[in-house]
Amino acid sequence: MPTYKQSAPETIQALFASIAPNYDATNTALTFGLHKRWNKKLINSLKGATTLLDLCTGTGEIAFGFLKNNQNAEAILLDFCPEMLAIAQKKGNAFKGRFEMIQGDAQAIPLANGTVDSVSISYGIRNVKEPTKCFAEVYRVLTTGGRFGILELTRPRSSFLRAGHRLYTNTIVPLLGKLTAKNKEAYQYLSNSVDHFAPPEMVETFLKQAGFNQINRKPLMGGVVTLFSAIKQD
Repeated sequence: MPTYKQSAPETIQALFASIAPNYDATNTALTFGLHKRWNKKLINSLKGATTLLDLCTGTGEIAFGFLKNNQNAEAILLDFCPEMLAIAQKKGNAFKGRFEMIQGDAQAIPLANGTVDSVSISYGIRNVKEPTKCFAEVYRVLTTGGRFGILELTRPRSSFLRAGHRLYTNTIVPLLGKLTAKNKEAYQYLSNSVDHFAPPEMVETFLKQAGFNQINRKPLMGGVVTLFSAIKQD
């Protein structure tokens, strides 16, 4: 049985490699398709940007949605899992010449200071070993006035919703992960990672410590998902 640990990035890389072929289909099944609506909210929060850096891009859902909505924009897709990037490459045929891919670490972004005017990360920051390093790097590569959007699964606010959410994530999610992605343990880890990750209030504190201003935190579906947006002002 594989052991996945946030503190051991190589195990998380192996996790995503194993579920890459069925990643999109599994996400649709697990969220009943609602993740597409959540993704649109993140994409819309970056509307008007000319260059997007999409961290932990996975199969490129956010990056390609952004390119579709911003006809003259370009995107950089970064992920540490080559299997995910290979799938994204195939999905990006409609946007040839408008994006590039980097296999790299969100904690050590291989871009110069002030390179992009928007950065996104969806369902990925909770799997980064040191989120504060990632936020500092995002601040560095953003232009002044650049926007940072984060979409992440979180714990619901109400005790009633939280109980139902815990039941679903601890029982149904691993089962569906076994059926659709053939890896129950991977989705057991991903479910547990929601409970173990910093609460939204702490994520906001991390963003402030990195230097971001005008931070907005918006819970979706009672806090099952949280959309964060922040601006680099100086």
